[in-house]
Amino acid sequence: MLLLYAQPLVRIVRLTTDQVFPSPTATFIRFGMSSADRTFVPEPFAALLRQHLTIRPNTRTVNTTGNPWLFPGRRAGRHVNADVVARRLRQIGINPLGARNRSLRELVRQVPAPIVAAQLGYSPHVALKHAALAAEPDQRYAALVRHSANGGT
Repeated sequence: MLLLYAQPLVRIVRLTTDQVFPSPTATFIRFGMSSADRTFVPEPFAALLRQHLTIRPNTRTVNTTGNPWLFPGRRAGRHVNADVVARRLRQIGINPLGARNRSLRELVRQVPAPIVAAQLGYSPHVALKHAALAAEPDQRYAALVRHSANGGT
């Protein structure tokens, strides 16, 4: 979810099982506040998500029945801590903030920023900021081409 949907870890760990809508034909997930904003989950990630729903860790004891968290923590009724997940990702060589920012910039290059904001639960301001940052290398390239065409002046 960090790489596919550019979600911050604090939002990922707070996802509940009722924010995932699995079916045999299509799986959706809701990141935003509106119940109408469901985002399609492509295969093979959808299969992994459906499997995770059926065998979530830390839900096999009496204290955790009815645990609503998609990623339950070790404490009964709590979700996994975002810092724990970040530490694990860093151990395998993934910078969580860098990965999320890169993913978000790639998304706003492919899809208009307001749509990305609505579907993934970002404010329009944040999505537009990342769209501007994603376009920055292209703007620098255009300036260099223009500069070269003018004889370097």
